[in-house]
Amino acid sequence: MLRIVIVDDEILIREGLARMIGKESSSFLVIGTYGDGKQLLDALPSLQIDVVITDIRMPHVDGLELIKQLKAGYPRIRTLLMSGFVEFNYAREAIRSSAVDYLLKPINKEQLFEVLYRLDEEQRVFREKEERQRSGLLLSLLHVEQPSEILLSSLTLPQPYFSVFVLKGSSRETVCACSDSLRQEKEILLDLLEIRKGLYVWIWYSAEPLTAAELNRIGGTIRAASSGQCLHAGVSGSYRTPSKLRSAYLEAKRACDAGIYNSQPLHYITAQELPAADISLSDPFAPVREPLIHDLQILNISGVLGHLHSMFSLLESQRACPEHILRACREVEDTARKELQEFGAVYRVSSRPSLEEQIETCMSFEEIERMFISTFTDALSIIRTHRLELSGTAVETVKRWVAAHYNQHADLNMLAGMVFLTPSYLSKLFKQETGLTLTDYVIEIRIRKAKQLLKNAHDLKIHEIGAEVGYPDPAYFNKLFKKIVGVTPNEYKRISLV
Repeated sequence: MLRIVIVDDEILIREGLARMIGKESSSFLVIGTYGDGKQLLDALPSLQIDVVITDIRMPHVDGLELIKQLKAGYPRIRTLLMSGFVEFNYAREAIRSSAVDYLLKPINKEQLFEVLYRLDEEQRVFREKEERQRSGLLLSLLHVEQPSEILLSSLTLPQPYFSVFVLKGSSRETVCACSDSLRQEKEILLDLLEIRKGLYVWIWYSAEPLTAAELNRIGGTIRAASSGQCLHAGVSGSYRTPSKLRSAYLEAKRACDAGIYNSQPLHYITAQELPAADISLSDPFAPVREPLIHDLQILNISGVLGHLHSMFSLLESQRACPEHILRACREVEDTARKELQEFGAVYRVSSRPSLEEQIETCMSFEEIERMFISTFTDALSIIRTHRLELSGTAVETVKRWVAAHYNQHADLNMLAGMVFLTPSYLSKLFKQETGLTLTDYVIEIRIRKAKQLLKNAHDLKIHEIGAEVGYPDPAYFNKLFKKIVGVTPNEYKRISLV
């Protein structure tokens, strides 16, 4: 849209020209008419102007002086000069002073609109280029906590104030429909930035801070444009300096994120309307940590489900933001990785979005809970099925190793790795299958071998037999043998020889 101002000391000419331009196209907007250049210059700081159409001869500040001052202070404003034949020399000087063109009085409509359409196209191309450059700077400033002075000084905002809107929609079309609807309104200036799929930012520019009435009106437009589709929108306060862009973005995002607890399709709220964050909230993972570890070790999926539901219930009661939910879920993941050797390989596959991305795209707390628990327990089910398939051979593999290497230290971690189980799970499985702990089983095998040697290896001394079966300390071997067999090794040897 081309924003136009007309300056002429003859009221009939400027008002007639304004009506003629307004009827020609909705792309042309006459935002004011003034009797001389001084009136316009006084009003300029609060105006957004693309084109000034000015007469030459006027009181106070004439057309030539106005053009010169516009060129010096507002170089982006284009100027058209209206003149008669007798003023051609003035027109020639004005063109040298950077007026775009001059129009002979009486004004020829075709000539006027030819120039205006050309300027409108130039402005459209210029604005698109300017918006692209500004969008790149804005994206940087939204993500940089301490931006450099060079970055800040590179950004020129089109209005004195800005407010940040963060929008999260179930579809891109919903957000774009809202943007298009608002941009159709006159005097609306905003930049649309796509942070990631489903998350968008508007930088809304205004001459003054947005009022509550204006925010309500914007909310009404968003409601109408969203057509009942799920949309979360959060709004920051109004700021003047680009260095506040990131803090304004975080304000608006926090307000937007609160939408996961709103059951209505449209969630629209300002940061000022949110309750203050409670920094004293308890850790939602702490109460379930130990029981979760126990049920992970034995792959009790129903027990794990119960603990996860308890954790999410506490998160919901705290109205936890997505960042806090993510932190709790990562603690669950980390615990599973420590307790289940296979978890890392099974749980995260390259084709699946990251946990943070999955949580960010969810539109409700219930959706986050369902997504995480489903993905997590699916991984546990895969591990459990695999272990059940291995369980029939895992214990036998360990027993064969112990039988062949009974005189070596039976390192639990090594044995668990050998059969692709966690140490804790191997211990439980071994006890379940044999009725003995792994330590007791090793002792049983060693003592059995010692008894054979005591019977048959008459040339070996008692301490040599102890060392042979893995007990180099004679005293310990004697004590353990008597505890298990009921007699000392010497007594057992004498009895065996009878």
